[in-house]
Amino acid sequence: TNERAFEAYIEDVMLGASGWKQGMVAEWDKSIALFPAQVCGFLKETQPKEWAELAKLLGADLEGSLIATLVKELDSKGSLAVLRHGFKFYGKTLRLAYFKPAHGANTEVVRLYGLNRLHVTRQIPCHPNDNSTIDMLLSVNGLPVATIELKNPTTGQTWRDAVRQYKEDRLPGAPLFSFKKRALVHFAVDPNEVHMTSQLKGEKTFFLPFNRGSHPGAVCCGAGNPQHPSGHRTAYFWEDVL
Repeated sequence: TNERAFEAYIEDVMLGASGWKQGMVAEWDKSIALFPAQVCGFLKETQPKEWAELAKLLGADLEGSLIATLVKELDSKGSLAVLRHGFKFYGKTLRLAYFKPAHGANTEVVRLYGLNRLHVTRQIPCHPNDNSTIDMLLSVNGLPVATIELKNPTTGQTWRDAVRQYKEDRLPGAPLFSFKKRALVHFAVDPNEVHMTSQLKGEKTFFLPFNRGSHPGAVCCGAGNPQHPSGHRTAYFWEDVL
């Protein structure tokens, strides 16, 4: 019956059925909007040969130097480009994600795809210079890809209040919210509707509906979402989309 309960319920579903893991706020660096330990852990696990060679070259400076280079790449090329193509570091191309192969014939590609680290982390600090937090953050191999603000109507708030929160309380210039450089999409969610934006611009931020429509697939389909067995009309969002 409150916002945190709604948040905990969604997290529980994602952790139980979708392959997501629980992220740790302690691993989050809000000044650069990354999970450095997860980035390095993923690289070490999936590209051990390259990591070993870099360790010989840089020693104890490896992780710090690598994260600094990654931050520059994200700021110049954007997180989507880095996720798709990796980044250069001391002459080596390091991959930050492995995508699902078209078929399972290449067992090594399938294995690497299975090593992607998908984390859902609650109450993440979102501004470098204050204690503001975002309800949920979704990350891939240590890189943030989506933020979610949740509202529960039983507390008198709806998705519209989440939209207002993004517009009024979130700093577009903060690393996490920098357009294209970190999180790629921001969702305002309640049990009835989902709305999204890809760029925060204060009061000029424009949100689009991310709903199925009242009668999905029908010729005459209205706004909103149909009833769902869970009791949450937006359950498709965390059960299917995420």
